[in-house]
Amino acid sequence: MKKVVFSGLVAGSLMLGVSLLLSLIISAIFPDSMAEYSNAAIFRQMDDPLMYYFFLHPFVMGIILSFIWLKVRGLINGERMTKGLAYGFYVWLFFGVPGMLISISTFQVSPFLVGTWTVSILAQYLAAGVAISRMAQ
Repeated sequence: MKKVVFSGLVAGSLMLGVSLLLSLIISAIFPDSMAEYSNAAIFRQMDDPLMYYFFLHPFVMGIILSFIWLKVRGLINGERMTKGLAYGFYVWLFFGVPGMLISISTFQVSPFLVGTWTVSILAQYLAAGVAISRMAQ
């Protein structure tokens, strides 16, 4: 269990780092896209205490993904790096894509914004998959 928690926390750190890095890159390339986040009718403001979960979420997901990895690792072929990338891709495909489809269909946000979320979670899950596959044997 210690290995699951530790690898999950490392994966969570990577996921948070990737998320923040991609957010900075996207806001630098597309500065107008960040204006959508200031719409208080859709998004909570950053000073809302519930927004702290934004920073906690990658760690929760990391631990969950690490636990699931122990159950499915034998189902994925290849070396550790390949298995980790495949695992991250499958997580994105099974959970990320449907989540983005429901987001685009229920929230009044631009397709561009949902597209950036989709790319960001793919990068996050790939990084988490590689970290977990290397650490949680």
